[in-house]
Amino acid sequence: MNLDDLIIYTNPSRRDVKNIYKDERYARGIILPTGDMLVWNGDIMHGKVMPFIKENGIHFSIFNDKLEICWQFESWKEIQRRLVLVKPYLMNLGFPEDGRIVFDTQYYTHTTLQFPEIRYFQLFDDHYEIKPIDAK
Repeated sequence: MNLDDLIIYTNPSRRDVKNIYKDERYARGIILPTGDMLVWNGDIMHGKVMPFIKENGIHFSIFNDKLEICWQFESWKEIQRRLVLVKPYLMNLGFPEDGRIVFDTQYYTHTTLQFPEIRYFQLFDDHYEIKPIDAK
């Protein structure tokens, strides 16, 4: 896929999803502080899209039932807040409530952190906190 095929969707609707996924259920995007989400087809890397986007936010990719967050030193509390805000858009993308959330801490920060298994529905529990295993 090349950039001629790039369409960036803001707060994708169910109608947008077939255009985002094309051949596979694979998408990439950014979750903005406002709770808005920018999403495009997963075949196009973030680095290729960033020159065309003024906003910055939490980078993610979604593949079937796995949501991968590429950590760039955002607070875990802020990541959790934003993931809760974008629930309607993740639902439109077909991400299930029992879907897995994983963190890539290496790509941007060159830091290795381990996490317990995280399921999306856990984030809606007032007592749940995203944090690495060794965090206090």
